[in-house]
Amino acid sequence: MHARIRLTAEDKAVNAIVMIVSVLALLATFYPIYYLLIYSLNDPIDAAGGGLYWYPRKFTLENFGYVFKSDQLLHSFLVTVARTLLGTAAGVLFTATAAYALSKERLRFRKAYSIIGLITMYFSGGLIPNYLLYQKLQLLNTFWVYIIPALFSIYNALLFMAFFRQMPAELEESAKVDGAGDFYIFARIILPLSKPVLATVALFVAVNHWNDWFSSAYYVSNQNLWTMPTIIVRMLSDNSIMDNMKNMSPGMRMDPLSTLQAIKYATLIVTILPITIVYPFIQRYFVQGMMVGAIKA
Repeated sequence: MHARIRLTAEDKAVNAIVMIVSVLALLATFYPIYYLLIYSLNDPIDAAGGGLYWYPRKFTLENFGYVFKSDQLLHSFLVTVARTLLGTAAGVLFTATAAYALSKERLRFRKAYSIIGLITMYFSGGLIPNYLLYQKLQLLNTFWVYIIPALFSIYNALLFMAFFRQMPAELEESAKVDGAGDFYIFARIILPLSKPVLATVALFVAVNHWNDWFSSAYYVSNQNLWTMPTIIVRMLSDNSIMDNMKNMSPGMRMDPLSTLQAIKYATLIVTILPITIVYPFIQRYFVQGMMVGAIKA
């Protein structure tokens, strides 16, 4: 039997204040997204009348129908999914491998590599040098311009290095006694024990790939390779939607401004929904992995 902790009046007051502040923060964070959802599920002409706060007053899926009728959006969705899956897997594995080497004192020029990496956290070559570099590497207008430049992140490498240094040295020593090499130890021992930091870094990398519109806008002119964020930016243009309103029902064409607003909200929901669905499944690992950032690399 554990002794029950008795809360003083001051403790109860502090707990009440923390609870109130937490609830307010939750509402301030969640409600704007919820409002986008109910507005996008409501008839746009009816929503223009106002008073739409808690649930769709006149339910409809026509706003989302417009979004998914766009062939270009569907194609860009597939490109974004492919980029996110491949880019996340490659980026996490490459960064973890480099970080594992950098975490070892026996690596030659380890400090020099670390300093060079840290410099890139604060200074960038800029748009024009990057463009010229990608041009020389023949990455422009290719799918690999999304993957190769994002293979390594020094911030994520620091998270990996901090985690790897916490592991008992005896694990590697015993494996080496049995004749295991560095790559075998890394793949069969280190990585299986690194699920928390792997999940954390994977989420960071996946969100970056999913939301990135910059690479597609500046380094890719082939529309077949455009990602969903770039297409959505174009779709959110009033003129783009207005030009396609001839394909909508007569009722929606009667109030183009209200329809425009509803379609914008539906498009935003389509964008944020996949990452929102994935996050709860890796939340446990994410919380554990974030604790690694508090440890000095």
